Amino acid sequence: MVTDARLETDKRTDEFTLRVPSVTKVAIDRLAPHYKRRLNDRILVTIAQVLHEADFDPRRYLVSEYFEIKKNDR
Repeated sequence: MVTDARLETDKRTDEFTLRVPSVTKVAIDRLAPHYKRRLNDRILVTIAQVLHEADFDPRRYLVSEYFEIKKNDR
């Protein structure tokens, strides 16, 4: 699990729109800057976790032939 320490990432250049209820938007707008950074870091980690889960294939760890095939594809 990633801690609350500053997250090392590539330069953040792209924007992503997230739909939230208006009450949530108001609460986010009122956050102190350090809480906004914490929120952004946690959103990035959550996105990374979902991307990792979406690409998860148990055969990578359970079938040696699969590992050899993927290793040879490089």
